[in-house]
Parts: sequence; C-alpha cells; structure tokens
Amino acid sequence: MDSHDKEPIILTSPGRMTRGIIIVGITLAIGAAITVTFFDEMFANPPPVVLNRPPPPPPPPPQAGTTTIAILAGSSVQGAPDYGPDAAEVPLGNKIVWDNQDNILHTATSGTGPSDPDSGNAFNTEFLDGGAESDPIELAGVNVGDSFNYYCIVHPYMTGRLTVVEAETSGPAAGPTINILVGSVTQGAPDYDPDPLTVTKGDRITVVNQDNTLHTVTDGAEPGADAGKLFDTGFLNGGQSATIDTANLDPAEYDFFCLVHPYMNGKLIVE
Repeated sequence: MDSHDKEPIILTSPGRMTRGIIIVGITLAIGAAITVTFFDEMFANPPPVVLNRPPPPPPPPPQAGTTTIAILAGSSVQGAPDYGPDAAEVPLGNKIVWDNQDNILHTATSGTGPSDPDSGNAFNTEFLDGGAESDPIELAGVNVGDSFNYYCIVHPYMTGRLTVVEAETSGPAAGPTINILVGSVTQGAPDYDPDPLTVTKGDRITVVNQDNTLHTVTDGAEPGADAGKLFDTGFLNGGQSATIDTANLDPAEYDFFCLVHPYMNGKLIVE
C-alpha cells in the first residue's frame, strides 16, 4: 500500500481547538442566561394554542309551526357569523321569530341594504335589544320557492336570506321548544332558551341542540341516582333534536341540567 491509499487525516491546531470550545461555551452560556432571565414570563405566557374545531353540523330539517333564526353573539363584528342559520328555510305558513343572542341592538329587515327602495316592505323586526326576541312575523302572500334577503339596519354588513319551502305534513305541528344555545359549553354563558319554559301538561317539547358540542336535557338539579328518571333527551350531537313528552308529568316545576356540562341548568314549569 503506497502513501496515496491512506485515509486523509484532518489535523487542527491546539489554538483552533481551544477557540472552538470557547465559542461553544459562550453560546451555551448566553442561551442559559436568556432562559433564566425570562423563565417566569415564558412560563406565565405560553405560546397561543389554536383549536381547530370542526364546522357545526347543518340544522335539523324544518318543521311546521314557528321558525326561529338566531342573531348570533358577536355578530356586530364585521365578518363574524351573524344570522343562524344564514340561509334559513321557512316552511310555508310558519311564523318567524328572530332571537337576538347578542348584547347589542340589531334588526332583521327585508331588503339588500339601506339603499334598497323596498327595504322593510316584506318584514321588519324593528330594534331588538340584546337577549330579546322579535314578535312572530308571518309572511303574507308568499309561495313555495320565494326568497327574501334581509339585513340589520344598525349593522348593514350583517345579511341573511330565507326561502319558503313546502311545509312538513307527515308529523305533528311543532309545540314548545327548548334551544341549547351556541356557546353554552362555556361556563356562565347563556345555555337553555327559554329558561324557564312553561308548558301545558300533555305538550310535546322539542329540544334542539344549536351548539356544536354534545349536550343533554336531563331532569334533576345535578347528576345523581334520580337524574333522568322523569325525562332525558339522551346525548344530542350538534344540530340534533329530541322530544320530551309531558303527558306523564304532574303539574309542577322541574329542574333540568346537562349531563355532559352539569353547570348548565334550566327549569320546566308544567301547568
């Protein structure tokens, strides 16, 4: 084997090696100093976490009776979701109620905007305070397939659309309704609407989960052995609905709550 077949040997001087070790040591020292100096702040203010939530499921199919359209919390912020559902289907003959779930004044006024010469001709809720519901509005002289644009007079960038559809004839007319509100999973937020709900013995109550999270309506004040013995919707995914039959309930007041989120509670009054 001659000298050309030998593996090359990379040599460095002691001075260069020392300088390299010093640079690495300085770098580690600076990093440690920064970490120690700002440790409390870094611990108290962790980087933000973004939750990727799936979009809410579509609302349940329309039923004859009254159609409720929500004016969503936070809808006064331009670009935020405003009316729910944004493209509502209203069975022919139904009355419409707009429920202002925001804490700011809103309207639902027919038309494409303030400059529309026909603005408010078909319907107008007038000004609704936060938490208020409109009087039931009946669309006169409409046919299946008719559509109406509408907007908020206070915030004209809030827009929605409703379409008249064929009324369901296969099931009973809708009776009283308990809505599980969007965002009710947050403790302290509005949860059941209306609360309390007053019904007549024998009424069938429709429970609609407008949230995108699992909920229940279960009789009782809290989880326990007796919870759900009188009525219980079972677990409702977002957009699902269930029925509570009051035929076997005596006239009285009944507390109810959510098995998944026990801090959500409401009251049912049977007369």
